Amino acid sequence: MKPMLERKRRARINRCLDELKDLMVTALQAEGENVSKLEKADILELTVRHLHSLKRRGQLVLKPEMSYAERFRAGFAQCATEVSQFITSATVAANAMQRQGPVDPQAGARLLQHLSNCIRRLEAPAVQPPVVQPQPIAPGGVARPTPVQAVPPVLPTQAPQIQRTLERGLKRLAEEPIDVEMLDTKRVYPPSPPHSPASETDSAQSMWRPW
Repeated sequence: MKPMLERKRRARINRCLDELKDLMVTALQAEGENVSKLEKADILELTVRHLHSLKRRGQLVLKPEMSYAERFRAGFAQCATEVSQFITSATVAANAMQRQGPVDPQAGARLLQHLSNCIRRLEAPAVQPPVVQPQPIAPGGVARPTPVQAVPPVLPTQAPQIQRTLERGLKRLAEEPIDVEMLDTKRVYPPSPPHSPASETDSAQSMWRPW
């Protein structure tokens, strides 16, 4: 039983050393060194030296993964930018061809303003509630809590860039002329009920009089 376990253990060690050798040869070639033959001790020594070099350059630290909230904010910001670019380009192209575009200019402006407000709310961190610190109790007295002022929220650096993109879209829509006659032709008004003098007579007869 023991010889079989020992053979499996040695096989695992050799397999890992072979993989580590391939990784180290590739890394050293990227740094300008050409190494082909390496013994087991050389592989381990070069690996330790390479890791120390990465640590000194600050490249050994793993980047933290984005949280769900950060990924949602990034995705929402990207979608808002795409919507702004689509509405602006569609409105400009429609006005250049003198026809009604796929998006009503006023509705597009309201949508961009709404997205701008949503971005502002998403990028602003939640305000922490004030922390209450109790005062030391005096002899025969009652402790009174002292409220601590909350730190005002600070907007991240990504928010101004997205805000500028949406504001440019709003400004572009405001500069584009709106064909009022074309909008009026597409507007449908409900038909007015027919005017009948008999209805006025019936309403006058049905009116209650005190005499």
